[in-house]
Amino acid sequence: MANSVKYLVFSYISISVFACSHAFAEDTEVTDMAPMVVSDQSLSYVENNLAGSVTEIQRDDIAIQDVDNTMALFSQVPGVYFSRYNQGINNQDIGIRGFAAEGSTPHAALLIDGIPSNTQNGYSEMDQLFPANIDTIEVFKGNSDPRFGLFNVAGNYSISTRDELGKELKLTTGSYDSRQLQAYMGEQTGELTHNYFLAYQAANGYRDRTENEKYSLSGRWFYALSDDTTLGFIARATTEEADAPGYLEKNVARRYPKRSAEYARNDGGDKHTQSYSLHFDTRLSDTIDWSLKSYFNHYQRERWVRFKAVYALQDRFDEQDHYGLISTLNWTVSDEWAVQWGVDTQKQQVLEQRFATLGDTQKRDRNTVLRDYDFDFISYGSYLQLENSSNDWLAWNIALRADKLSGEGQFSNGTNTVPTSRDMYDFGTIIQPKLNIFLYPSDSLTLFANLGRSFQQPIGANAYTAGDRAAREVSLNDGWAVGSQWSPLSTMNIELSYWQQRASDEALLVDGVQRYVGETLREGVDLSLDLMLIEKLLLWANVSKVTTEILATGSTQGNALRNIPDYTASVGLNYAFTSKLSWRVHVDSQGSSYVNEQNTGGKYGRFNLVNTGLHYDAEWGAVNFQINNLLNDYYEYVYDLGSNGVPDTIHSPGEGANMSLSITYSYD
Repeated sequence: MANSVKYLVFSYISISVFACSHAFAEDTEVTDMAPMVVSDQSLSYVENNLAGSVTEIQRDDIAIQDVDNTMALFSQVPGVYFSRYNQGINNQDIGIRGFAAEGSTPHAALLIDGIPSNTQNGYSEMDQLFPANIDTIEVFKGNSDPRFGLFNVAGNYSISTRDELGKELKLTTGSYDSRQLQAYMGEQTGELTHNYFLAYQAANGYRDRTENEKYSLSGRWFYALSDDTTLGFIARATTEEADAPGYLEKNVARRYPKRSAEYARNDGGDKHTQSYSLHFDTRLSDTIDWSLKSYFNHYQRERWVRFKAVYALQDRFDEQDHYGLISTLNWTVSDEWAVQWGVDTQKQQVLEQRFATLGDTQKRDRNTVLRDYDFDFISYGSYLQLENSSNDWLAWNIALRADKLSGEGQFSNGTNTVPTSRDMYDFGTIIQPKLNIFLYPSDSLTLFANLGRSFQQPIGANAYTAGDRAAREVSLNDGWAVGSQWSPLSTMNIELSYWQQRASDEALLVDGVQRYVGETLREGVDLSLDLMLIEKLLLWANVSKVTTEILATGSTQGNALRNIPDYTASVGLNYAFTSKLSWRVHVDSQGSSYVNEQNTGGKYGRFNLVNTGLHYDAEWGAVNFQINNLLNDYYEYVYDLGSNGVPDTIHSPGEGANMSLSITYSYD
């Protein structure tokens, strides 16, 4: 694995330096150019407490990207990879740390303004956000963060929405008749800071039958009760409707990537998301501050899907209400010692249903119920963290987190099935120790190490039983990482880390049913580089190598896990022609992966996508022109419908070459 990493890094850097040597560089006054992705301005908690792979995308970097899906903003984060389904409201997902991006193993907690935003099955609901309403995106990879329990298996994504003053209107148009309107306003009236955002998006799509529309409206109201206390309220509502082109056979997908499957002519769906949260922050004394958040999230989606001609069209309906409370107390004991105590609880009320349809239409056949689940899922969590920084060369923190799960519900499968009442398995108290260590040998070098435990709980009906409640345990994930951050020059930053994570009894979610593969091992190397070659030319590059292995005895022992690319890499150049006009180009590369645990049927998913763009800053705003997949490279998402190692793959081609033009008008 180390040789592969060296080869990839050397190849990318060599190509980039060769390109740089041919770039012209006349003397022109320019402003400072920041990398597309930066990691030196992290949020205070991450900066002070988490040792590991942390990446933050700043507002300036988000503003110059035109995307039709919020997850696309993660494309340049080291070690993040994608599953692009391109199936209407089920569009794409992302993965980290050797966990599949297509949702078979939920593994990352999503926080929007500090509020948990995963659905009950672990999917992240980023679709409720538009880029013009995002201030920062923060990605932490590892399991040494004690703040979160549910889905914080391999890390977390924290998104903060905008709260600055000013007004902005952004209009975007592009390929496939895509159009987007985003409007933001932030004002201050006395002690009240209020921010508003509305957006509309529509497109016909690259493939046939991919028309979609999305609307979003949100607001923030934060009032300063005193110099030490604020009370805030955030509300957001998003609705989306989209047709889906369906999946194709392999040979059809390669020859006719824009085609929609005829049997999928009724595929599509709609989803509605609402989020409401109260935020209370106060300084109780010079050394103690307290934060309290309460929230309500509503998720509703209805999807019609038919995977192959031999399958019937299904109506899949989900409705979820999440209620939660989060309390965090910080105590700065002295200049050297600090304590943090967190408590959180969440209740999820979930209705999950599947129906047959009437005559292959989007009409529900209520006489043919394929699945009917109605259940509660409740979690309680708490952690205590002790932090020490007693000298200039060493800092550390240690934490202990505990989580408890409970719930009950009614479950039935099939029209003639009598609903059964079930209680959740008694998983006991889930104890998770965490440790982060920083060493500072010099001003330019930081060494770090971390270790921690996280957990993966069963999803949906798999967490409930009508029999022995103690017959199932959660899968414990123990991981560690070591690495360094080195700035040998003021214009260069290099980050290198090695990590490993072991699961005690991993479960994969396949078509809503969990299949246990037993003990698994993941390990990898992450390497990233930021280098200002000259005053106007920035080079950035990263590569991540991942291996996975099933350790449990059986027919799959020694095999790799499904849908996890063996590497990801990005390399980019940012060049400033003038202080107003800049150009950027980057290559996103992703390796191939097996589609099942038997490792049969071949490997899919490899691609190299070239994206480029021009950005012009004007006195009144900005103009941005962007081309994605410049070389029209073919790529696809592949899913295996087969069983027992006999593959039956279906294919969804990704978008070909496309472009967009946006105009942003902003004023105070």
